[in-house]
Amino acid sequence: MIPSNPKILIAGSGAVGSVFGGLLREAGHEVTLLGRDWHLRAIEALGLEISGIWGDHRADGFRLATRVADLSGSYDLILVSVKAYDTRQIVQEVAPYLRPGGLAIALQNGLGNLETLAEVIGPGGSLGGSVLIGAKIPGPGKVTVTVYAAPVVIGPLDSSSTGCMELTRFWASLFSRMGIPCEPTDQILSHLWAKVLYNAPLNPLGAILRVHYGALGEEQELKTIMDRIIDEVFQVGQKKGVRLLWKSADDYRDLFYSKLLPATYDHQSSMLQDLERRRRTEINALNGKIWRYGKELGIPTPFNEAMTQLIRGRESLDMSR
Repeated sequence: MIPSNPKILIAGSGAVGSVFGGLLREAGHEVTLLGRDWHLRAIEALGLEISGIWGDHRADGFRLATRVADLSGSYDLILVSVKAYDTRQIVQEVAPYLRPGGLAIALQNGLGNLETLAEVIGPGGSLGGSVLIGAKIPGPGKVTVTVYAAPVVIGPLDSSSTGCMELTRFWASLFSRMGIPCEPTDQILSHLWAKVLYNAPLNPLGAILRVHYGALGEEQELKTIMDRIIDEVFQVGQKKGVRLLWKSADDYRDLFYSKLLPATYDHQSSMLQDLERRRRTEINALNGKIWRYGKELGIPTPFNEAMTQLIRGRESLDMSR
């Protein structure tokens, strides 16, 4: 059933969650932000400021929660925007607050998040989202949109569930009206793997070398590494039976180097930001997942394995200092 006055929970009000929550609230919807105290205190006092390539916006009047125990009532939509390694815990905690017939959408990096939602909530109430938007929090109560490479794409793991695609189209249209270009799909796994094809070569390599994405495309040695990472992701996806959006890795590389990389030329890896803050990265849901799938399928993935091991080693070194 299409909600007439939807209640929305942002489960993880970091950069991307704050953009979605802020624009939804600015459009007049009832939005609860679940996030860190230092960020929410500033929002409570002065509102949430959004700046960057999508213009300047300000929203206030949120409901705010720093713990799941602070939530009350039920929600028509839960946007899950925590780090991939926190997905299972947060979904298990917020699932009881999703009303019957409601949806949860995973707006996250990596593979496996949607499957976790479907396992906990059920496939009919779980959507995945491919988000090629970059954002950062420059200070408490503020978020800046830095990158926009393609429309957000959302869709269910099981499109045969009664009314699921109707709800998917409803939310995609609502997001687009509020300023976040969004498209519905009944082939979300294809788009989630497309995002991994983008993130796997750029995110860890940019973090290891401490450079913006554009620099990676300007050195032939680095392009060779990215090409091999893309080859491995493509081989694993095909072997798993994923309906990839391109016929070959070469077809994807044409798009990657001609459009996607230039559109995010100045962007710095979120993995680099995590390492600089001595936080865990999402490497296990990206290159690490490709490495694991490759081992299960008997496909060597030495370049994804190397990226995974390097980032894990860097995490250990940084956290031991």
